[in-house]
Amino acid sequence: MRQARRSTRRRHVLLTLVPAPHPKPAPEDTDHYASLFTHHPHAAYSVDRRGYYTDANQRALDMTGLSLDEMRQTHFAQVIHPDDVHLLEEAFELALAGIPQVVDARVLRADGGIVDTRCTAIPLVVDAHVVGVHGITEDTTEAQRVLRELEHANAAKTRFLATVSHEVRTPLAAMIGASELLLETDLPDEPAHYAQIVHRSAERLMRLAHDLLEFSELETQRTVLGKSLVHVRDLVEDVAAWAELVGHSREVELRCVVEESVPSAGIGDGTRVAQVLRTLVHNAVKFTERGHVDLRVAALDAPEDGADEMWVEFEVTDTGIGIAADQLPTLFEPFTQANPAASGDRQGNGLGLAIARELTDLMHGRLEAGSVLGQGSTFTFSVPLGRPSDAGSVG
Repeated sequence: MRQARRSTRRRHVLLTLVPAPHPKPAPEDTDHYASLFTHHPHAAYSVDRRGYYTDANQRALDMTGLSLDEMRQTHFAQVIHPDDVHLLEEAFELALAGIPQVVDARVLRADGGIVDTRCTAIPLVVDAHVVGVHGITEDTTEAQRVLRELEHANAAKTRFLATVSHEVRTPLAAMIGASELLLETDLPDEPAHYAQIVHRSAERLMRLAHDLLEFSELETQRTVLGKSLVHVRDLVEDVAAWAELVGHSREVELRCVVEESVPSAGIGDGTRVAQVLRTLVHNAVKFTERGHVDLRVAALDAPEDGADEMWVEFEVTDTGIGIAADQLPTLFEPFTQANPAASGDRQGNGLGLAIARELTDLMHGRLEAGSVLGQGSTFTFSVPLGRPSDAGSVG
């Protein structure tokens, strides 16, 4: 018998893969989002890729003064103030690129009114494609009005403080000079005591007038920084010598360390740098009955984009009364005192640190504070200085 030959044929099966359809949202989901759109507390609307409105809730219709049919025939640029259109056009393009945007712009109503608004634009995505932009616009007219009133009131306050400070400086200077002359005469003890009170009070008022005037100038951005060669070590020595005179009546030791890496000189406003440092050292001495105040000066690494700068850090540490943790966040605000319970020579006007912070910001520096109540405080002041072409970098 012939043995049957086994067949070597193979069977081929053709498979066709069909993508599963995207699940359709449940009716309750659609109703949910429609309700959010309709009942949103702010103007809500949709815009197609051309920039024409496709839908809007009642808040949007009330804001523009248009009907829904009119809105659907309107480009968003037609309801925006001409000066603000470029802001919305840029935000629209970025939103179409998938980047949500928030921009302030003015809406033009159909009746000619103007509405201050804040617009949020997010990409409208369908089946993984951006088909338009969904927007939410909040009416900020009242908030802007209140802000403008506050700005006007603040400007008026600043002008008033500057005027008063100017006006009182002349009579105060006369009081200080006259009381100094009076104290140089041979007065009996009691009149001499009263003359000393007048002299000290006039000096304190003069410092207050000076601080008020300087703070008002900083607030109105009228302060102009100088630019000259700043000899860092000489500046530190001058501040240290001044601090020893201020604190001579206290059992406080002033210790000063300048690291070798500190540049000998840099370009900046030496007067303002010294002013900030003097404020920090004076406060440290003022709030330290006994112990020591340390002034450490170091060089910091310049940022990568600051090849023409060198940073100097001044750290002032004391063993004084310290500052409560809940007072640190507001420490640099105007008319805020580090220790509200202080009295006598310790009581200030609450402007010293505020001015120091404003000057630091003006110099693009940093001013930070840390403290433990009952143990002392540390203030760190860092400032950039330009690299001088004719001075050594270290020495």
